[in-house]
Amino acid sequence: MKTGVDKMDYGVVLDLETSGIEPGKDEIIEVGILEFSVGEDGKPHITNMYSALQDPGFPLSPEIQKLTGLTNETVAGQSVNWVTVRAMLERASLVIAHNSSFDRAFIELRPELKGLDLHWACSMKHIDWEGKGFRTRALNYLAADHGFVNPFAHRALFDCATTFRIVEPYFNELLTRSYLQEIRVLATGAAFETKDKLRAARYRWDPQQRVWFKDILEDGLVGEQLFLKTEIYTNGRDTHRVETLTIVRETNS
Repeated sequence: MKTGVDKMDYGVVLDLETSGIEPGKDEIIEVGILEFSVGEDGKPHITNMYSALQDPGFPLSPEIQKLTGLTNETVAGQSVNWVTVRAMLERASLVIAHNSSFDRAFIELRPELKGLDLHWACSMKHIDWEGKGFRTRALNYLAADHGFVNPFAHRALFDCATTFRIVEPYFNELLTRSYLQEIRVLATGAAFETKDKLRAARYRWDPQQRVWFKDILEDGLVGEQLFLKTEIYTNGRDTHRVETLTIVRETNS
């Protein structure tokens, strides 16, 4: 597998539908993959696609059936060709998913895919949607903001196509930022009366540690620290902490 921004030649967009949200307990019920190559123009071009259903071995909940439109009868006896999926992923320099941490957790637990060394890009967090003026990072709202509708939301291949379409104009940004470290900024010692400002800035409350925190990419740290200094720690006692959440592989490997 090739890695590094300057070696990008081929990748996939992946989406999973699952029986629930708990990896290890819930199962994959549908896989969708769009393959793409990157031409000399630096833009991704779809070259292939794959989609298949998977019988989870137990009845689907009414909520999942309503969400996806899949029924117990639809998935009964169906199986994904995991050899094909593995081959497509092995060829990829980049695996794009919307909210990639969800799909990644299920993929990494699949025994047929053990040992894969994948570089993931998240189309939710590796594109600065807020800085571009978009109101939300939800896939179907982003589609609407880009002037089109996903006709079959929560069906894997259609979600792949929707993701590809919203990503294509920002592909270089997505690729470059996928190699940035993710960090957590903790507003330790923030005064109670600053909670509304923190919430408005997308900080979340951790009731166990009793601290407001926000997960960002490393290129946003300077701006975040300036916000904390000027809006939160106005008494001059800046006690925020920073933790590294992910270690990104070397780009020259």
